[in-house]
Amino acid sequence: MAKAMLQIFAALLVLSATAKAQTNNAATNFAATYISGDQIQSTTKELQAVTKGLSFHIVDVGDANVGIAIQHRLKLEPGGMAGPIMHTDVTEVYIVQKGSATLATGGTMTDQSPMKAGSEEGTGPGFRGKVAKPNAVQDIKAGDVVLIPKNTPHWFTAIPEDLTYLVVRIDPSKTTGVK
Repeated sequence: MAKAMLQIFAALLVLSATAKAQTNNAATNFAATYISGDQIQSTTKELQAVTKGLSFHIVDVGDANVGIAIQHRLKLEPGGMAGPIMHTDVTEVYIVQKGSATLATGGTMTDQSPMKAGSEEGTGPGFRGKVAKPNAVQDIKAGDVVLIPKNTPHWFTAIPEDLTYLVVRIDPSKTTGVK
């Protein structure tokens, strides 16, 4: 099982490097990367087995800190959610385990207020603010994966049923600390 986890982490690091290269290309404005549930169904089952009972853990993998958390968000109607956030040093990978939501990503964040670095959730430094027009709005459901590069505003606009998702946070700046 440990070998499978290392392979998963390696794949996620490759995906984050690809997303970073894509977001650095001025001609390409990617807000997030969407991967269907069918593409990752077997990996999701392995991760569920490994992370069951764990709330959060951050490890130093050499060139980055990598954190794993399980997030659970209760059903909320549109307009009931917190606004956009943006992590300046951390790329996030959401692997949806249960439920569904609408996720908005990208756009220009205004009225920024700083978030504390090294928070208990391992998100590192970043900002809260407002985004008038996201680059993408995507319905997500169990089995889906979303890759959110650092410096990308993101927020849920609706959670029609309770949502549980695994979050992998990749922090090459090592601002999150090891837990």
